[in-house]
Amino acid sequence: MVNLDYPIYRKYVGVNVWFKIINNREFIELKKVGQRLVVEHVKALQYPEMLRIQDMIECTEGRWELADSREVEVLLSER
Repeated sequence: MVNLDYPIYRKYVGVNVWFKIINNREFIELKKVGQRLVVEHVKALQYPEMLRIQDMIECTEGRWELADSREVEVLLSER
């Protein structure tokens, strides 16, 4: 198993949705909906949710891309 430095930041490709991955079982999702920012704290309790986090980390299937940590942290601080 590879030792990762958390948090890890990702973004959906082409969509205003960012992720701050806290560890391999927990992340914060930020969605821009119009002028609003919707923030959800997700804890992976089931295996499919854990796989989703792993997919985000690995940027699989071209769905995710690296996100700028400063951009995500600014969005979190403005909520």
